[in-house]
Order: sequence, then C-alpha cells, then structure tokens
Amino acid sequence: MNEPRIQDVARLAGVSTTSVSNFLNNRMEQMRPDTRLKIGQAIAQLGYRPNSAARQLKTGVSAMVGLLVPSLANQFFGALACAIETAAARNGCQVMTFSTFRDPDRERVVTADLLAYGAQGIVTGSALNDTDHLATIATRCPVVAFDIRRSGDNHDRITTVSVDNVAATALAVEHLASLGHRSIALVTPPPYTLNRQDRLKGFQQAVARAGLTGELIIADANEAPRDPHGDTQLFELGRSAAPRLLAAASRPTAAIGINDMMAIGIGVGLRQLGKQVPRDFSLIGIDDIFFAVAHDPPLTTVRQPIQAMADAAVQRIVAPGAATADDGGLFAPELVVRASTAAPRT
Repeated sequence: MNEPRIQDVARLAGVSTTSVSNFLNNRMEQMRPDTRLKIGQAIAQLGYRPNSAARQLKTGVSAMVGLLVPSLANQFFGALACAIETAAARNGCQVMTFSTFRDPDRERVVTADLLAYGAQGIVTGSALNDTDHLATIATRCPVVAFDIRRSGDNHDRITTVSVDNVAATALAVEHLASLGHRSIALVTPPPYTLNRQDRLKGFQQAVARAGLTGELIIADANEAPRDPHGDTQLFELGRSAAPRLLAAASRPTAAIGINDMMAIGIGVGLRQLGKQVPRDFSLIGIDDIFFAVAHDPPLTTVRQPIQAMADAAVQRIVAPGAATADDGGLFAPELVVRASTAAPRT
C-alpha cells in the first residue's frame, strides 16, 4: 500500500493542498478552527506523516520530539519537560509539548497534530490505564510511555521508561517502620492511573511484609475546588484529607502522599488542625519536586531520577534499537530523608 500524500489529506479534508501545507508548517493564524480540525482528523485517519528530513533541509528546523503531559501546572511535569528538552538538545532535537489534562480525546487530537508536524517520536506522560490509543500512534512513529510499567498489552513499538513505583512506596513504608511507626496511611486520589496503581500495590505489600497496619484514604475530588488544569487540585485534595487522617480508626501516626503535591497539601491541612509535622505526625511524599525542599518542614520524599529517565526516553526515540528488549526501562527510586519524618510520640 502506498504511503498517503499531502494531496490525499487535502482531498479527504475537503481543503486545498496549500491549507494542508500551512497546517503542517504551523501557519494557522488565519485558519478557521473547523478547517484545522478537519485537516487534523484527515491526517490521523490516513496515518499521513510528512517527510521530516526534507522539511529540515527546507526550513533549517531540527528534528522534533513530541511530549505529552497531563498538566504543566504540576511541577513534576514542568521538571520533566525541562529534562526532556535537555536530553533532546543533546541529540540535536527540539521539543513540542502539549498538556492533555488526562483527557483521552484531547490526547488523540494533539498526537495527530504532532504527527502532522513530523514528530520523530512521542514521549507521553499521561499514565492513563488505557493505552490502546497509543498503539495506533506507534504504527507511525516510536512512542515512549513515561512512568508507565511495561505490560504484555503494550504495542511492540511502545517502549516504557518508569521509576519502580512499587519500590517507591515500599521505600517510604520501610523508612517509617524503621522510625517505629506501626500504623501508616496512604493518601491518594482514585488510583485510575498506572503509576498510582503500582504505588498502592507497593504500599500494601510493604505493610504486609512488615506486619504493620495500613490505612488507605482515597481523597474525594468533590471535597476540593475544581481545578481546570487537573493537577494543582492534588494539593487541595491532600489538605482536605487531613481531618480523615486524624479520625481514622487505625490511628495512623504517619502518612504517605501518593506524590509530593498531595503530601504538601496534607501538611498544610494538619497545620490548620493544630498539628505539627513531624512532632505529631510524620509525612512523606514521592517525586522530589522543588516544593518538597521549600515545604515547612522540608519534606522527606522518594526521588525519581528524572534526568536519567528523560535521557533514556529520548534515546528510545533517536536510537530505537539501542534499548534491549529486557531492560524494561525501570529505574530505581531513592529515599531522600529531610525533616518531615521522625519517631512517633510515645
């Protein structure tokens, strides 16, 4: 079957080849939104991909890597974007970044845009538990799923780069257990993403191994103001969960936030209830974002080696044969002990 041409895209979209060319070269200031949508849909339907090498010779623009993140309002994904840009620059590539807000429909639209722009490959940090739509994209270019474990359901061209999320929560539990805590809570939004599911699994396994009491608190999104960008709400969810921590029947003396943003919110909520961290309650997060250091007291956390992970993700695009089939792209987390954890009061 012949590769689709720009003329095929124009015919299917019902527009001129000039309009398609303007779309592909990001000259859309005067283009109507419905025209842009029709062109994007035609490109996705046909699986059209422009000749990026020819475009580079014509425009002088270097190869491009696409990056999809849930929201740049989440400082972790802002740091990831910087790390991907650093890794891409080392390989002579530019990066185009989109926030998907964890909306599969939006993710499909922006990936079609990236293919239209001639992306050499796409790194996605959406972590949605349904990755079927990525398989279609992966037939056109390499796709690297960031912070998603390898699964037998993944398409052959979808590779993964992730911290070991099971080990991350296990490290947090082991640290708290070593301080003498016997009842520990994990606070999380509904675990519908793959990384949250793995962190929950690691928590449950670790408390069982250590013979501890584990309290799972699933924060209710209705208890926090709606965030149009999806991720700053995690702070509010943590803060709203603080009263439930103190009222829990198992009387936990320590809590793990599913990530640093939620842990910081828990800390603020505890302070508003007259509790001090770590005197009254130990607190630990996961990710090691910048705000973990700025938190009062500085937050003990489990660090992701984000630059090393970004380097590996970009390498899987620029040199897709370099990663071995059995390396899994799995990176070890690192415990970073600061001032928010201590032995429980007796």
